[in-house]
Amino acid sequence: MAPVFLKSITKAYGAFEAIHDIDLEIEDGAFVVLVGPSGCGKSTLLRMIAGLETISRGEVLIDGEVMNDVPPKHRDIAMVFQNYALYPHMTVAENMGFALRLAKVPAAEAAEKIRTSAAVLGLTDLLDRYPRQLSGGQRQRVAMGRAIVRNPKVFLFDEPLSNLDAALRMQMRVEIAELHQKLGTTMIYVTHDQVEAMTLATKIAVVNKGRLEQVASPVRLYERPQNLFVARFIGSPQMNILPARAADGGGAARLLDGSRIALPWPLPLGEDGELSVGIRPEALLIADDGALGGRVTLAEHLGGLTLVHIALTDGAPVVLQAVGAPTVAVGDLVRLRVDPAGLHLFDPDGRRIAKPGES
Repeated sequence: MAPVFLKSITKAYGAFEAIHDIDLEIEDGAFVVLVGPSGCGKSTLLRMIAGLETISRGEVLIDGEVMNDVPPKHRDIAMVFQNYALYPHMTVAENMGFALRLAKVPAAEAAEKIRTSAAVLGLTDLLDRYPRQLSGGQRQRVAMGRAIVRNPKVFLFDEPLSNLDAALRMQMRVEIAELHQKLGTTMIYVTHDQVEAMTLATKIAVVNKGRLEQVASPVRLYERPQNLFVARFIGSPQMNILPARAADGGGAARLLDGSRIALPWPLPLGEDGELSVGIRPEALLIADDGALGGRVTLAEHLGGLTLVHIALTDGAPVVLQAVGAPTVAVGDLVRLRVDPAGLHLFDPDGRRIAKPGES
């Protein structure tokens, strides 16, 4: 196990900077997820930690040692890729032990490492099989086993579940989380799937256009997004964002259609100041006394939950998340009440307007 520190990391390709001056502290034993849209630079950042990309400026430290000029094989890390990269002519045991053989680890010691890792991953009965005889989830376990046998200081995962179907992704998320609990090793995981990030991480770093937007625990990111990008990106379905203006001396937000949402705390904006109102889908409730009105355009029944799509009177779309099957149909006119607990406010620059006493 080891802490990882990124100090003012920058990656430039000529005049273009893909990564901009990133500082990130990853504590010993933490599970940190780098999440963001495709092309935001998260995989580039991971590859710089691994030594597969050169660093234009800044430093990468693993266990207190600067790694900028240390070759990947000497960084004491193990990487699991989206592509399993298993040797088709080798058995599961041979694939898992390949790195140990290259390192000239004694046969008995290597066999014990393989046996122990296979037991952790549920691969004991598959050690004599070849990759072609395995399912996608089993192949991914073998790729992880190949990393585990090395007992590295840091595990790096680059979108390892992208090739799996939905059911397998859910299963593998659970298995990776349990693996981290068993091993306690520092893990850095890259994904564009915010559900993976929320369910796996002890800390999430949200990346956008090569910059860190926010670094926090999953719960804090969800409850206190620092800007509109994080607010929209974290949460499924995503937060409803409505343009508004301050009203009633800062005690309410007036939407474009004239509707007013009473606020549980006063806005630090002048009368009629611009802002954005963010409402989590689960914070919208169908109620006759609701402040907002609209027409139902679609209802998505997801078993225990239903997502109700509504066009407000000014045409703005919102999504409501309800438990069970609500008694509304497409075309119905409804009133919506806003639960203050799921209400978020942002200034004209997209920055969070903090509640009084909020740290």
